[in-house]
Amino acid sequence: MDRQIGVIGTGSMGGMLIRSFLRGGAAIPQNLCAANRTPEARIAIAAETGIQTADDNRTLVKDSDVILLCVRQPDVMPVMEEVKDLLTEDKLLISVASDVPLSALESLIPARVARVIPSVTSEQLKGVSLIVFSDRTTQADHERVISLFGAIGTPVIISEPDIEPYTTLTSCAPAFFAAMVREFAASAARMTGVPADEAEALARETFIGTAALLEIPGTACADIISRVATPGGITEVGVKILSREFPPVCDELFAATEKKHASFRVPSPGKE
Repeated sequence: MDRQIGVIGTGSMGGMLIRSFLRGGAAIPQNLCAANRTPEARIAIAAETGIQTADDNRTLVKDSDVILLCVRQPDVMPVMEEVKDLLTEDKLLISVASDVPLSALESLIPARVARVIPSVTSEQLKGVSLIVFSDRTTQADHERVISLFGAIGTPVIISEPDIEPYTTLTSCAPAFFAAMVREFAASAARMTGVPADEAEALARETFIGTAALLEIPGTACADIISRVATPGGITEVGVKILSREFPPVCDELFAATEKKHASFRVPSPGKE
């Protein structure tokens, strides 16, 4: 924990990672530094967590060994242009932008580069962080990134072509799961007369309990289904409906997210 970690961008993702790294023991305040284009934002995160701040991105990059780029995707390349001369071979850059490829980053800088797609569940030190390493990274870089994100969830190393579907499965999924619980509860309110607030509270608590069951080593989704949906019983009827009607919804979801990724994707250098 003796290396300086700099975080560019203290918004939703950057702020969450700072808090989670501290909570998970991946860093201490003295070794974390943040920069943000809004002074009030960096002052607020420093007051909350005790971390250091830099007045600007260039100062942060100059003084940091590991730099996490946590800005909105449209701001990634402008920030890179701003600091590219400081991102030298002795620096490790970690980008959390889901649609900016390694090649686009490496075309601008000699620094070692990795891409990480965290999840909002990292706030609870749970879930998956997807990691893609460039060929420039070293074994020490791999160990550093895995240690950092392993403290706030489960790090999973993947190849870059897989990043979009894996992002849908992990980083996007908390919103999908929450939407399913919400709609399940809303249906109960419409169809049965259970008060809407009560229906959502019951569904939420049951969802949390189901997730806890899935945390038991060796437990698969099929195991829970078989425990609850006894042959010829009430639950089995519902499972059959979901098995028939839900797959096309999931197929449409993956098709739609892939199309949206394509609209955001930054092309690799030399490609249209």
